[in-house]
Amino acid sequence: MSKKKKQGTNLLYDMIAEASAYDDVIVMGRGDPDFDTPAHIVDAAKDAMVNHHADYSPPEGLLALREAIAERVKRVNNIDVDADTEVVVTNGGQEALFLMVVAANGPGDEMIVPEPNYTTYADSLAFAGGVKVEVQAFAENDFRADPADVRAAVSDESRSLLLVSPNNPAANVISPEDMREMLGIAIEHDLIVLADDIYDLFVYDDFEHLSPASLPGGKERTLTLNALSKAYSMTGWRLGWIVGPADLMARVRELKAAISGGTSVISQYAGIAALTGPQDAVEMMAEAYRRRRRLVLDALDEMGMAYGVPQGGQFVFADISFTGLDSGELAQRILSEQHVLAYPGSAFSKDRKDYLRMTFLQPEEKLREGLERMKVAMADIMAERQ
Repeated sequence: MSKKKKQGTNLLYDMIAEASAYDDVIVMGRGDPDFDTPAHIVDAAKDAMVNHHADYSPPEGLLALREAIAERVKRVNNIDVDADTEVVVTNGGQEALFLMVVAANGPGDEMIVPEPNYTTYADSLAFAGGVKVEVQAFAENDFRADPADVRAAVSDESRSLLLVSPNNPAANVISPEDMREMLGIAIEHDLIVLADDIYDLFVYDDFEHLSPASLPGGKERTLTLNALSKAYSMTGWRLGWIVGPADLMARVRELKAAISGGTSVISQYAGIAALTGPQDAVEMMAEAYRRRRRLVLDALDEMGMAYGVPQGGQFVFADISFTGLDSGELAQRILSEQHVLAYPGSAFSKDRKDYLRMTFLQPEEKLREGLERMKVAMADIMAERQ
């Protein structure tokens, strides 16, 4: 019996396991910030370990944190929510994603998904028994999903519309004009909008992030997730949230209570400190990402890789079709030969075997070294084609 080729999240975990065996590996695939969690957040967690470790958290989270989240989404996203009934704290963005998808979709329901997109959305939808309807976007248009294509994808079975902006892995930002049109489609066809705002503080150049729940007619049909992992370098703390209308959030709370109960109170007290304390570390990280982004794009230009301009987030999604290899083969060679971990586009979608996802979540010196190693691997691969 032939061994089934791994795909999606399982493929990525296999590559991460191999990368961990190399002492000199440079990770340019994973989406984990390389900065330390700000000290005042760590201090808040230490205090919680001593003074609040036995506190009970309801499934929806501590009220003080929910109030801080409500203030944050009003200030940053222009979304008005009630901290009592319209906010649920989650175990990171991953649980938020799962709860949001399952709360909105059931067996046979269609979720319209601009592609490429983050792998776990498809996994969560499959768990719910739903059906993914893909709307394709490509590098030559900076991975812009055309609202006309979204409209054409709507059917009688459509239940929800996924809008991830900035996107992972393609790093495009949905323009305000397109976002208004997308929401109009959702209103016209009575769709639930699932909005992923996790990279909303990392937008580059003159691009603008707009949350669909902030628009007229948006809040009453939109579930919006976010997390502290990216903006505050708190990936391992596992703290996120969903906000939305009370009727949908009641379903989210029921699922949260059944699946995992309350989120760690230690992480929640750290989250209160993150949202209410100094924000200078966030801007420091954003400025570092701007510089690193330029380094990566310049190197890709040298290697002859086309890409959609990363408008936000922490990624670049590059076209490697000119190599003659699919992305799984290319990523494996770069890892095995040069000990650089980049992610194959095929892990995000079976139709993206011609793409490679790279992050800029390493110090600049290490990032330069990783890019130089990639150039060596690419030169070897291209020499073989001559």
